[in-house]
Amino acid sequence: MIQFLITIHTIVSVLLIIVVLMQSGQGGLNSMMGGTANTMLGATGANDFITKLTTGLGIAFIGLAMLIGALSGESNSSSESILQKEAESRQVDEFVPEEFVLPSSDDLIPEESSSN
Repeated sequence: MIQFLITIHTIVSVLLIIVVLMQSGQGGLNSMMGGTANTMLGATGANDFITKLTTGLGIAFIGLAMLIGALSGESNSSSESILQKEAESRQVDEFVPEEFVLPSSDDLIPEESSSN
């Protein structure tokens, strides 16, 4: 199901790119194609149609993105935050001895070696 929605989302994305490039303005795909969109649909009809098509594809793009995100999210819902889960997973149990033993004075002074 999600793979199908991703495929449709990709097609809508490519169509949206093409339609945005076809809009009249300071160039774009319409001027590269020699203005064929204006001659096919009329001078003013093409701009209205392309504007409505852009709006529809934009709404479909955002709707599909939200739907794919909702369906592919985690299936288990808990009230615990992501930061809290991360903090609990990084906790390290350190061994702390109950008593500290100080070294004796014999351990602190090195013995003299007799090398004569």
